[in-house]
Amino acid sequence: MSPGEPLATSREVAGRPTRKELGAWYTPPELVAAVVREAVFAGARSALDPACGDGRFLRATGLPHQTGVDIDPDTGYVCDDSLRRDWGDAQFDVVVGNPPFLNQLSSLTSRGGSSRFGGGPYADAAAEFLALAVRLARPGGRVGLVLPQSLLSTRDAAAIRADVQSRAALRWMWWTPTRMFDASVRVWAGVWEVGGEQGLVRRAHGPDFAELPAVPMPTAWSGLLGGQAPAPAAHGGPVLGDIAAFTADFRDQYYGLIGAVGDDVHGPPLITSGLIEPGRCLWGERPVRFAKQQFQAPRVAVERLSPALQRWAATRLVPKILIANQTRRIEAVLDAEGAWLPSVPVLTCTTAQPQRVLAVLASDAANEWVHHHAAGSGLSATAVRLNPRLLASIPLT
Repeated sequence: MSPGEPLATSREVAGRPTRKELGAWYTPPELVAAVVREAVFAGARSALDPACGDGRFLRATGLPHQTGVDIDPDTGYVCDDSLRRDWGDAQFDVVVGNPPFLNQLSSLTSRGGSSRFGGGPYADAAAEFLALAVRLARPGGRVGLVLPQSLLSTRDAAAIRADVQSRAALRWMWWTPTRMFDASVRVWAGVWEVGGEQGLVRRAHGPDFAELPAVPMPTAWSGLLGGQAPAPAAHGGPVLGDIAAFTADFRDQYYGLIGAVGDDVHGPPLITSGLIEPGRCLWGERPVRFAKQQFQAPRVAVERLSPALQRWAATRLVPKILIANQTRRIEAVLDAEGAWLPSVPVLTCTTAQPQRVLAVLASDAANEWVHHHAAGSGLSATAVRLNPRLLASIPLT
């Protein structure tokens, strides 16, 4: 099948999960070849792909013993869920593949709790496959996976990153700002040696796999995406969290607002990330989409909210700074009167020093800080997914 072709037409029929629901996206041959080239080593004889799809990674290894597992009942390999499977004492020389990307903010796929491998409720399912893979590769074996760039920095995958780093050394990584296939996420690929001692990480970039300078393994995995510029210096002094409190809202608030938002209702304006520019709110000037509907000047009828959501609204209708998410630079605006309600994924900051906080957020130093610690976490290669902990860690200058 060609890159981007649906996993199986039968998956799209009534009663069967769609490709999007399964997180299944086929991998271009050139990316398969690059990962396999780095993962297969002299003396390797066995290979596993825990989410094998059509088996293209396994075939590319050329190894004599190949094991594939997939939840697709039409698979030509073992039909099972690798994340729930009892693997016993099975181990493999090489574990490769492109595991499912499943957005945990979705009501369909969210776990609602921590995973068996330590990921938080919003960690991408691909992180679970990485944690499993390093356990199934034998000491000295290699793991080569294609993963979403968000895994490099998201908070809910932090425990998995730490666990993987304690078990394996990253030998090679690749990333690209372009889409290699039709999943709506940016990807990277890594190859780890299980039980190896961490040294320099060789890097490649872009659709032509151009070599980049090798770098020491950074403290923050997102630092792997950087160029040759030095990382921001470690900071032990005062930080934004000393003078401001940052909070984020999640699925409960997003879905709880549906049905209470409209252009023809009375209530506080609803502010989305797209309405925030540095120092300016474009509510009423720019159309906005919320919950798959377009609005000109959306307001929230607070009386239509559940009692829990009404209490939440009361905590947000205070003087505050609203901070857009998924932007190239930090974009923030002051709500001095406490008149607006934020829409997910807008972040809220309360502080007694709003002008100082705004000045710090607008600085080049703050933007360098968040990019170093969260590069690749956004929907594009240059956007950053912000979170309260990251914002609170920005040094005060």
